[in-house]
Amino acid sequence: HNYKNRHPTNITHASAAMAHFNLKRTILILLIPSCALAFTQQLERRHQKPFCNTGTIRIKAGTGSSTISFSSNLPDNDVETPDTSNTGYRPGSLMAATAQQGRVPYGESSRKYRRTEFSYDDWVDHRNSDKNIVTNVKGMFFSGIIRQLGEDIKVITLVAASLVLWNDFIVPNDLFSGYLPRIVLPPLPFQLSSPALGLLLVFKTNASYGRWLEARNSWAKIVSQSRNIIRMSSTFAPQTIEGKESIEELTKAIWLLCRSLMNELSDPGDEDDFHKEVSEVFQMNGSSYMRHRDIVTSGDRTMSALAQATIALDNVPIDEKRRVEIDKSLVLIGDCISVCEKIYTSPVPLVYTRHTGRFLSLWMILLPAAMYDTFSNGSVASSFQCLALIPTASIVGIFLFGIDELAIQLVSFL
Repeated sequence: HNYKNRHPTNITHASAAMAHFNLKRTILILLIPSCALAFTQQLERRHQKPFCNTGTIRIKAGTGSSTISFSSNLPDNDVETPDTSNTGYRPGSLMAATAQQGRVPYGESSRKYRRTEFSYDDWVDHRNSDKNIVTNVKGMFFSGIIRQLGEDIKVITLVAASLVLWNDFIVPNDLFSGYLPRIVLPPLPFQLSSPALGLLLVFKTNASYGRWLEARNSWAKIVSQSRNIIRMSSTFAPQTIEGKESIEELTKAIWLLCRSLMNELSDPGDEDDFHKEVSEVFQMNGSSYMRHRDIVTSGDRTMSALAQATIALDNVPIDEKRRVEIDKSLVLIGDCISVCEKIYTSPVPLVYTRHTGRFLSLWMILLPAAMYDTFSNGSVASSFQCLALIPTASIVGIFLFGIDELAIQLVSFL
């Protein structure tokens, strides 16, 4: 007090310097999330190249068997694209798409690359012990899940930064001293509610994985029963011209049944590929194409294709007892089709999803206020410690919102 009376000018200069320092520190706090996001976007733009199609699946029907081949449809222009033929990446995978496009696709554009089908080399890479903590942390900058959470994490970061700005810089200011309250919440409500939030997220993730597993098993049964139909028909049918032609028609009908179901469960972008592949399998001229064109133009392609497969099986020259045994596989395929349609049209109850989303959003928005006292001891020096609250809230938000996003990606896996 005596020093203040004797040196009022020094006190004024010190206060101005402290205010200037606090202003610069506040600006730094607010710029942290933007700088991190800009760094990630700069890494992405540095190697960005024009979009190119990575390839399409061609399913071809042959006599007595079905084969699947891959062909690449690159654009007919002069754009130079990286050669991924020798990269060792699986065709159609996310890594192959990243190598070809020069950037990591995420969101809706990445879904078609996440339908993973492992080979031996993929399992070897999956078991690779060289993937350490550095690789995992570095991968966070290019994670599609984290990119999907960009808006949510920005909100949480902004809330935490605003809280630190209010409690550490605005409230202690001499102009508002004693008038403005600090924004602080007790941690007890969050400790009591965190088990309920964890159970909601776990149940949602388990339900989503259960849907994915049921759909995968149903499709595996369709593939298995399709093979059984072709195997038994090829074995039991006489090796005559009529028998071979009937087996070929049955093979094409089974292929069309599976392809029609794929088209029904896919996005509208598959429509052009569907028509093109059907026209390739069934020649443009002839009664076979005219007969199957009606299936393509029908309102329910899958059921029309199932009926046509039944007719094609009935035309195979085999005895009735064997025909009934083969028809049992068609019955099982029909059951699997019903399961696929049920999964596609019936999501996890929306009331559960919405309540979980609202619970998690409000919980994360209020969490920085509950963590504030942990990072502050009430002194001026603790203002530097409170800066750690901002990245802490962001990291917690990434992991909790990430679990919810994983469940969303699993529940709509098509």
